[in-house]
Amino acid sequence: MIVAISLAFLCSFAAAAASGSTPYNAETHTAGRSKGCGKSSPYSAGKTSVATGNWAGVKWTYRIYVPRAYNKNTPMPVILQHPGWGMDAKSEENGAGITQFAESKGFISVTPQGMNDNPNRGGPWYSWNAVGTTQSPGPGGATCTQAANYPSYCYTSCQKCTDKPQCHWTTCDEEVTPTGTGFKNVGGFIPSLYDTLEEQLCIDTTREFAAGESNGGMMTYQLGVDLASRLAAIAPQFGSFHKGYNLAPTVGVPVIDLHGNSDTTVPANVSLSADGYYYTPTHEIFNGNSYSKGWKASNNCTGGSSHYKTNYDKIKKLWCVSEGSCSGGDVVRCSYQGGHNWFNNGGKDNGGIVTDFLYKWAKTSHIGRGSSKGEELGAANLLEDIVVLEDIDGTDDASILSSSTWSEKVLTSAAAGHYGNPVNGCLPDEDALDIGSGRICAPKIGTQGRTTPPTPMCKIGGVAAHPNGCPRDANTAGPDSSAWPICLGIGNNVTDAYDQGDFHCLLVCPCHAGDRNNDGQCRDASHSHCPQGARCERDQLRKRDQGVCTFPPRSSSETTLVV
Repeated sequence: MIVAISLAFLCSFAAAAASGSTPYNAETHTAGRSKGCGKSSPYSAGKTSVATGNWAGVKWTYRIYVPRAYNKNTPMPVILQHPGWGMDAKSEENGAGITQFAESKGFISVTPQGMNDNPNRGGPWYSWNAVGTTQSPGPGGATCTQAANYPSYCYTSCQKCTDKPQCHWTTCDEEVTPTGTGFKNVGGFIPSLYDTLEEQLCIDTTREFAAGESNGGMMTYQLGVDLASRLAAIAPQFGSFHKGYNLAPTVGVPVIDLHGNSDTTVPANVSLSADGYYYTPTHEIFNGNSYSKGWKASNNCTGGSSHYKTNYDKIKKLWCVSEGSCSGGDVVRCSYQGGHNWFNNGGKDNGGIVTDFLYKWAKTSHIGRGSSKGEELGAANLLEDIVVLEDIDGTDDASILSSSTWSEKVLTSAAAGHYGNPVNGCLPDEDALDIGSGRICAPKIGTQGRTTPPTPMCKIGGVAAHPNGCPRDANTAGPDSSAWPICLGIGNNVTDAYDQGDFHCLLVCPCHAGDRNNDGQCRDASHSHCPQGARCERDQLRKRDQGVCTFPPRSSSETTLVV
């Protein structure tokens, strides 16, 4: 009987060993020491290294910045920032701004690269298998509308996608669970990367963090669920769960959700996106719905919401709200002036608000390899055949701009063509739309029949030029322009334009992040694809290496915000 009671006690203790996160206090904090403490680093300090490693027969790539002050005997925190759809790790590191704070705050900055196993036109296809991106139909039905059907989005690792409509849109390679959803069989590239870093470097196991944007923000939410006993905090930037796939962690994980107030690509406040995909509104991620108890329940939140102060308040009208008093870690949502893009277009402000939040937390119960105090330290699940390379990964401007996506000329230049500057007046079949930091004359597209949601008289979305019902004559488009029109459910002052049957066409242009001083904005070579006087900027598209053409507003008062 005594033995039985002891075993029961031990099992109960082990089950409760993992706990919520606690506020970090530099004066009292006791760092966890990973198995890499005392070993020489395989990465050069003070510069970004590029590495490849194999997991389950697949070669993966990641970028890693180890600060100059790194000491093999002193544990350091680690932050992983996951890129958006189509973004290589180099562009993400330049644009997100996380690495800019690695020296001053003293952490190891890692940018893993998603899988690119799609040979179809329109790449690169870097992506993350998470939150139901490859699991349509699901508990909430199809994850996209009939109009968003794209067979070219089916990746090689998915074998043959049989869902109708074709809503699968990322790799099926295992990056956190076999399906990219659920709590079972957690493994894959990212958990193995954390284990590998712990084995190679002196990591503070109580301060391992995850962040990411767009599709990488979705991956961040999934990691918060599946690595809840490991991660001290997460910072998903304009990410979500597909409808029906939202989950909450089993123990508290502090979270800050960052969303532009005019983001229609992965909207914060409605389900249906401009390109026809269904997501979970942030309110339901935090408060729960029929699919999940909600993040606030996991973090033991009580009481009402209140203003959450940051060092960036009022920049781009940033405003953050804390969802109650949460013993398992803060649950915070932030809104700022902008669309589907990093806070203040990326760089130091985005990196600052992300790292400020993450650095407030520790998971003192985590002892390494995903194991918690009271549990036996599990075996390391390591990447194999690791090779550290020079900084040559990713795709440079020249190769992006000469890729098949941009080699086709589809526009006809016309002095009185579409997509002109609203200052000069728009054509009768156009509306002046506020897009990004500017405006453009956007052709209107009607709907057919009486369906719910509305059925547009165009082919929604896409990643490369295709016949879609949008005009192809562009006002003063340059002779070398390879911009192409895309149809989206967008309008002025609304985030539910698709549901309202409000459809317009925009011009898509290539957008590649520059160096860190460029803060992730599009370069001059990208602007050259737009009509004269317009700029290419990220704002409206799920494919994060692409932008849309906009003209500067006549004055700052002309820009209309969506609250």
